[in-house]
Amino acid sequence: MRSLILALALTASVSAQALEDVIYKKDGTVLRGSLIEQDFENGRYKIQLQGGSIFAVSKDDISKISKEAPLNSTASNDNGVNINIENNPTITQSPTQSIQQTSTLPTYGYTGDQVVEKRHSVRIGHMSKGITNSDDNGISFSGVNIAYQFNFDENIAFYTEYNNGDFDAVIRDGELYENYGSYYDGWSFNGIEASAILSSNNYQGWQFYAGLGVFQENYKLNGSSENVTGAAFTLGMGYSWKIVQLHIRVSGHGSDDYDVFGDDMSSSNAALQLAFNY
Repeated sequence: MRSLILALALTASVSAQALEDVIYKKDGTVLRGSLIEQDFENGRYKIQLQGGSIFAVSKDDISKISKEAPLNSTASNDNGVNINIENNPTITQSPTQSIQQTSTLPTYGYTGDQVVEKRHSVRIGHMSKGITNSDDNGISFSGVNIAYQFNFDENIAFYTEYNNGDFDAVIRDGELYENYGSYYDGWSFNGIEASAILSSNNYQGWQFYAGLGVFQENYKLNGSSENVTGAAFTLGMGYSWKIVQLHIRVSGHGSDDYDVFGDDMSSSNAALQLAFNY
């Protein structure tokens, strides 16, 4: 009988020695080894791994502490014993070092404020165009704006757009007058513009940018056709949500060819665009 009791005690002792302490962290990390310090007052635990490394873990980061058979053991993990974090006795052994474990995992796509680089932007919107002299007298057109932008990086881009519009008002002292009679019936224009863009941010969030380029336009005026070419300067701002953008941009066009509409004429375009990034 005494031999049986001794054998059972020896078996229990060997089984207990075969178990290891396991800390399950809330972020999914699992630490296996031997608990060498449990500071209940400050809520910190220290565990020494089999390789000798020592990790300090806050109680707030722990989901469970248990005793389990080693992973390379044939014993079942069902024999593990959960330990109450609040009531475990303190182990007074002092560790020789403390190492904070950090885990950096790769991320893919958009997560939170992570910046996603979008190279291409296709836009469509409404355009209004005014051709005026220094006294703010002239004519205006309105129509459709279609554009494409290629982002070389976060700050530099190439931009091109196509505009098509019809005459819609006479401008007098900066005011629009739509009752213009039949003289301007059938007036229309189409044009293209290409610019280099310098931007505060071509990807996500707020964008403020300026551009410099060239343009060419063709006007249909009472059966005649007039071409206008010149330089374009652009200012704009927008905001990008992942794959969608909203833009407001204004372009100033300068050319001597606008003299077909009168002396000392210049042009400006304003466009409101909805963009899709990819």
